[in-house]
Amino acid sequence: MQLSKYEQETIITFNEAEQTASVYTHNRAMRTKLDKLAEERPEDCKVERVTQSRQSIEFLIPKTWIHVYPPRKSAPMSEERKEQLREQLSAVRRGQ
Repeated sequence: MQLSKYEQETIITFNEAEQTASVYTHNRAMRTKLDKLAEERPEDCKVERVTQSRQSIEFLIPKTWIHVYPPRKSAPMSEERKEQLREQLSAVRRGQ
């Protein structure tokens, strides 16, 4: 059965008592990354459950591997600086 994009979830759960987190995912990039980690570091990353179609996998990983990285806030650019960058880009393009 094919799931819609909306139904293809990644769910990360953990509690305060345990040192591990469960990662259930349909995301291909995350599955690949965690599969590789499970091979390289079997003591840290374990495959808990795989669906028959292998579309989703659940991994058990150390809770310390869970991080949230918000994008950097960039300072607003002045119009003068934007114009300088436009000129530099134009000069580079003319030189090619």
